[in-house]
Amino acid sequence: MLLRLFLLLILLFIGIPVISAATIHGTIFEWSTFEPLDNALIEVNSTPTQFRVATSGIYSFNLQPGNYLITTCYYRNDILEYYSQDNITVTDQEGDYIFDILLFPIEDGSVEEILPVEFIENITIDLNEENIFPKFGWEYTAVALLVFIIAAIAAYYHYKRQDDQDIDMVLEPEPELEPGPELELEPEPEPVSQIKLDSKPLIDASTPLPDDLKEVIEILTRSDGRITQKDLRGKLRCSEAKVSLMIADLEARGLIQKIKKGRGNIIILIGQ
Repeated sequence: MLLRLFLLLILLFIGIPVISAATIHGTIFEWSTFEPLDNALIEVNSTPTQFRVATSGIYSFNLQPGNYLITTCYYRNDILEYYSQDNITVTDQEGDYIFDILLFPIEDGSVEEILPVEFIENITIDLNEENIFPKFGWEYTAVALLVFIIAAIAAYYHYKRQDDQDIDMVLEPEPELEPGPELELEPEPEPVSQIKLDSKPLIDASTPLPDDLKEVIEILTRSDGRITQKDLRGKLRCSEAKVSLMIADLEARGLIQKIKKGRGNIIILIGQ
């Protein structure tokens, strides 16, 4: 059962489309030699802004449809030597496109006109804010919700089956062990019904039962004389405190027996 649920989850996860974007990539070249410029700095004004250090002159961006400005700088000995600004328009939701960039030299005294002082001072900080995390949409939220629902259903059936097994373990007789030289037989315990019948009830059994206690006896009779306290509460639709009081009353009358098992109790009707 659990294996089928996990297989269904995997199929649904594969079938959910992921957020797509066009891939823009290329190489940054020097204008006269057409040699790739190693470690050039490239920025695109997406939301949020994306930065790259073009190792070996190669860069790549994932962009949604829209108009963008790509700014490329190349520094040598902390001096801006090459610079370029290129406009690009992305029209497709997905795809793979090559956009090579050609960098031209900077004339003396024109650096501040091209790049604001704030950009030059903060360029290292901006590079540390590179957008490296994927965007999550409603598809991932739906998958997380589906996982939670499947886990809750699996946990419910697991604990319900464990409670049923606890009841069967209580009522099944233990196998008899043959006595050995170092094994002494313990006296067999008296049957559950015999223990209660031989003991003197705390309340006169001839006293008429109230309607709510009669309902408990009827439920036990329909359930073959045994039921968990949790299931009994569900059938009575009463508060946990009231169910505990009714069970204690019937125990005092010598009509039922409550056995502690695991995280709950098993209620057994005397004489069944």
